[in-house]
Amino acid sequence: MEQQKTPLSKFVAEVVARLTGDTDTVTALKNERLAKASIKGQISALEGALVNAEVEVSNAEDKLFNAIYPTILIANQAGYYKTIIGAKEQLKEAEEVLSNTKESIAYAEELLATKF
Repeated sequence: MEQQKTPLSKFVAEVVARLTGDTDTVTALKNERLAKASIKGQISALEGALVNAEVEVSNAEDKLFNAIYPTILIANQAGYYKTIIGAKEQLKEAEEVLSNTKESIAYAEELLATKF
């Protein structure tokens, strides 16, 4: 009676191709579990960072709005414009962090989907 083999994931197949023997297969299987856990943990951490980045963008948008439309008398015209420019830069930076975080999540998810 012929024993049916379980297909190996891409990760395990690549590692086993580099190694030989049963011990190496066990190492490859353990490495796969560790690698998947590491990536999943990073996705979880990045999702938390994503929420924080979204809050920062919202806060920066509010700050820019308040800089453009102050509720107190503008005492210094140069300072008024400088405050707007500073708030605009903070918004730009917050949007970049948000974008980078989204890209990192997408890459980690793609890595899990295509390499394991």
